[in-house]
Amino acid sequence: MAEETEDEYPRAGELVLGTVESIFKQGAFITLDEYGGKRGMLHLSEISLKWVRNIRDYVREGQKVVLLVLRVNPQRGHIDLSLRRVTEAQRKEKLQEVKQKQRAKKLLELLKMELSLSANDIDTIEKEMLKKFDSVYEALEAIAVDNSSLDELKINEKWKPALLNLIKKSIKPPFVNVTGYVELKSYEANGVNIIKESLKRIKNYKTECDIDVTYISAPLYRIKVRARDYKSAERVLRNSAEEGIAYVRKHNGEGEFHRKLDNREK
Repeated sequence: MAEETEDEYPRAGELVLGTVESIFKQGAFITLDEYGGKRGMLHLSEISLKWVRNIRDYVREGQKVVLLVLRVNPQRGHIDLSLRRVTEAQRKEKLQEVKQKQRAKKLLELLKMELSLSANDIDTIEKEMLKKFDSVYEALEAIAVDNSSLDELKINEKWKPALLNLIKKSIKPPFVNVTGYVELKSYEANGVNIIKESLKRIKNYKTECDIDVTYISAPLYRIKVRARDYKSAERVLRNSAEEGIAYVRKHNGEGEFHRKLDNREK
């Protein structure tokens, strides 16, 4: 993903990384690390499912925490956050995402220094990667596995050898992860069951790759495929999605695959 700017606000339903700024009787103020240091509020009721006797048993000043954005009011500058609604799996996934962003940023900074590139040059590289991949790190990982992914990027050919060399030194993925999305709609009386069966067929698509399907917001679902190489992951992503879409269409519904989303919630 592209870096967030200071003017941007997170979306409701998004996971964010923050630093506990201060604690008071009814909660804590959190600085959002990825949004220009904007401040959100973690209310006492959103800290834990258990009764909170002492807030500092759960959070402390300076601590890094993963939080769910509940509500956002840019006009007032209000951001309401929740700690108790974040699962352990979501926390780990978010921390991994942040770590990957940092690694990608560091690698491109090294490329900038090595080739004396401008900030606009790096921005061009990032934009090219994001045309095809869900994040800059995903693009770097794909190139590390399959050099032909670099050939597909429309960037200065003179930059590519140095970029590939840095990637080979820095990115050694044991597996490749790719993400796609499906829209599934059914107009039948038993439409819920039809959609469930479609998602089941996607998840259980016959392959050695790992497939995970998660709900975003009707009618949108996220598909994640984990494989040993990029080409296999891409093939399984599209084929599994098509199998689910075919089932919905067979039952008078509609389905569509998206390799990535533009301005919709991810």
